[in-house]
Amino acid sequence: MIKWWDEHLERVLMVGFYVYFCAIIFVEVVLRYVFSMSTGWGEMTARYAFVYLVSIAVAEAARHNNHIRIDILPRSLGNRARLGLYLYFDALQLVLGGLVIFYAMRVMGIQLENQQMSQSVDFNIAFAYFALPLGWGLFVFRVLRRAISDWRSFRSSGTVPVGGEGFGA
Repeated sequence: MIKWWDEHLERVLMVGFYVYFCAIIFVEVVLRYVFSMSTGWGEMTARYAFVYLVSIAVAEAARHNNHIRIDILPRSLGNRARLGLYLYFDALQLVLGGLVIFYAMRVMGIQLENQQMSQSVDFNIAFAYFALPLGWGLFVFRVLRRAISDWRSFRSSGTVPVGGEGFGA
């Protein structure tokens, strides 16, 4: 069960948020153009579902090492130098992820402390901002797993896959 969640967590979450996003937008369009009315909560929750979707997609791209990149330099390097370059990139991504999580949690703390509520739905806006720590927490986890995978690959075979090669797609 843990292996299944490890392989499918981001996809399951992304599909769930995408289905919700599409369904709510469809309902809002029908309400607006057929019945000349709309809900305040529909548009707002669809917006936050999209934010969650994008935030989790960042982790999914990190899991497969499919972020946009120029790979001419790694392809021209030997395996030891490529490993060093990839570990350096991973360290930079971990710092970025840590900063995003740290500051998002600070903002969430302020919102929880001040009981900042949503304008159209009666819930604390901090729950909407939880998309950042959730998505970037998964991102940090996937970058760590990728770095460990690169290290193990180098130690066992002396090679490091270039870019997304060698990762489960």
